[in-house]
Amino acid sequence: MVGALVKSELILWRGAKHSGKTTVAGELADHAQREGFRVAGLLAPAIYTDAHLAGFEALDLRTAARALLAKRTTNKGPKRAFSFVEAGLKLGADALNGEATRDADLIIVDEFGPFELAGDGWRKQVDSLLVDTSAVILLVVREELAGQVRRLYADVAGEELEANQPESVAKVIAKLRDRRNAENT
Repeated sequence: MVGALVKSELILWRGAKHSGKTTVAGELADHAQREGFRVAGLLAPAIYTDAHLAGFEALDLRTAARALLAKRTTNKGPKRAFSFVEAGLKLGADALNGEATRDADLIIVDEFGPFELAGDGWRKQVDSLLVDTSAVILLVVREELAGQVRRLYADVAGEELEANQPESVAKVIAKLRDRRNAENT
C-alpha cells in the first residue's frame, strides 16, 4: 500500500475482543518509557459503569491528555453499539500527527479496526506514519482482523505478536534496544 518509501517497522498487537490488549499495550508503553524510549500515540481504555462497558476514552501517550472517545448508544440494533465523540477523535488525531510523533521510538495506535480498514478512523494517520517516521509502529488489532490488516500493509516489514503473551512485551523492548544500538554504531 505505501510501497518502498516505508522507513518504519510495523507490529500487529493482536488478541480477542476485550481480552486486555489495551492494558498490556499500556504496560509496554510504561516499560519503554522507563528504559528511556520516546513513546507516542494513543490508547483507548474502556470505561465501565456498574460493571458494564459504557465507552472508551482516548489517552495521548506523549502528553497524558484524555478525552471521551466513544460512548455506548441506546440503539440495541445490529448497527454500531458506540458513537464517537468529537473531542476524543480530535485528541487521537493530534496524538498521531507528525509533530506529536516526530521523535518517537515507539508509536502505539489503539485500535486499528473496521473503521480503519474501510479508510476511516486512524487510517490516514497510520498511512502517513508508515512513510514519515522510522519508529516502531504498534497497531492494536482484534484477532479476527489481523489478517486483513497484514494484507493491507503487506509491503511493510514487521510481525504479529499475541498481546497477552508475557514474551510479547519483552520482544518489543528488545526490538527497540536493537534499533537504538544500530543507530549508535
